[in-house]
Amino acid sequence: MECKTPNIVAGEASETDDDEAAEVISIEKGIPHLSVSGAAPQSYTFAREAVESSASSTPPQVVASDEEMHRLHVRRAMNERCISMLNEFIHNTVISVSKQLNETDNFLMKSQMVLQNTTTSVKKMNDNTHQMQTKLHDILTFNFVPNINI
Repeated sequence: MECKTPNIVAGEASETDDDEAAEVISIEKGIPHLSVSGAAPQSYTFAREAVESSASSTPPQVVASDEEMHRLHVRRAMNERCISMLNEFIHNTVISVSKQLNETDNFLMKSQMVLQNTTTSVKKMNDNTHQMQTKLHDILTFNFVPNINI
């Protein structure tokens, strides 16, 4: 039996070699709560709960105790709060770091311009100095007074 796509088996790994009875979810179909094409769920749920609910063919039980509902509600509220705080932290960090990187980039660009101008000026100065040196040498070695032989 050759399988072209990898499979995800819902549940825990069995200790026997009899895995054919386990329900298999193809990666091509995607896991509903992780699918890119589908709409994102309104509230955040645990991955295990999403896989279990997508793997089961029967509708979820409607009857639940008030305590379980309260625990699920508190868990969902804590998850939403943690995720919002994490998103806020990341958002604030990314904004401040991006501003610092932009400022640093601007400073580096200005420094590069100054260095390029300095390099050009130093080259001109070097050429001018070389011209002065040759002219001074010509002046010092030139014989102003001719040799007069008597």
